[in-house]
Amino acid sequence: MELDVPVGTAVVGCGRVSDAHIGAIKSQPGAGTLVAVVDQNLDLARATAEKYGAKHAFSSIEEALRVPEIEAFDLCLPNHLHGTATIQCLNGGRHVLVEKPMADDYETAVAMGRAADAAGKILAIGQSRRHGSAIRYVQDNMSSFGELRAIQASFCMYWDGPQAPWWAERTREEGLVFSLLGSHTIDFVQMVLGPHPLRVHAEAARLRDCWKAEDEALILLRYPNNKMATVHLSYNQQPFFERYCLLFDKSIVEVRDVNTVLVNDEVVFAPVEGATLLVTNELFTNQFAEFAAACRGLPNRSALHPHGIALMRVIDAALESSLKNQTVNLNW
Repeated sequence: MELDVPVGTAVVGCGRVSDAHIGAIKSQPGAGTLVAVVDQNLDLARATAEKYGAKHAFSSIEEALRVPEIEAFDLCLPNHLHGTATIQCLNGGRHVLVEKPMADDYETAVAMGRAADAAGKILAIGQSRRHGSAIRYVQDNMSSFGELRAIQASFCMYWDGPQAPWWAERTREEGLVFSLLGSHTIDFVQMVLGPHPLRVHAEAARLRDCWKAEDEALILLRYPNNKMATVHLSYNQQPFFERYCLLFDKSIVEVRDVNTVLVNDEVVFAPVEGATLLVTNELFTNQFAEFAAACRGLPNRSALHPHGIALMRVIDAALESSLKNQTVNLNW
């Protein structure tokens, strides 16, 4: 993507996902420029800035907000820091792309949305999987498949333990796979069926003791017009399994591993030769390009904050349902 003026961006947080975000910026000089890197560990920020050619390295967002060249912040922080950091950047008059999940809870997401509205700035959520070419193929061809009745969605993978220290400390009340995996899978369901289900019922379990919260969950969503969806989430599945099965009245559309689409068992979209299983570079590259377009007021496919707030409400409802062992009705 080529914009008249690339979006000057600061990346906050140099953890495990930051390389993908920085790579997406650096690979598209027509869309954005990496102006600064921010991390509370200043040595790490400096090393990352030097590695990727950023002009500045800071230990706080407050310092970065003093740089006029920074128009947007790309936040790669632990979940519980998303709300405070996002609101700080928005109050500073900057656009924000925040990693998924948008927040730790629905109330924080609402506060973030209010800050975006008050500032008149873009707040986008890093729902990277919606930016794959296979997902876009389904979106762009929905009208040709018939009337959609239901979705079966599964995102099941295996981690041998917490991938960040804070994963291990998540409580049952805070949730683990509901937010970390559900934020991807429910995002897809809501993107296709709509962001406002009527009811949510969820069951959850912890199969391994390397963390405190749930590592397996099943969610049932009821939508208006008798449409339904099931979502299966797991950190215990070998081999990796990610499937989105859309059941239309006249066809079955399946998305496999974010990069392959089958219609009635016939492959209609496949990844380019040599692409990785998850097409990770494409997901983050497209995600930043859409965010940059949104910052410039151009048409885009970003997951903007109204969608993110609705997503957080559904995730909270699923978590509540699993803890209370009862269906949660949603009044929008």
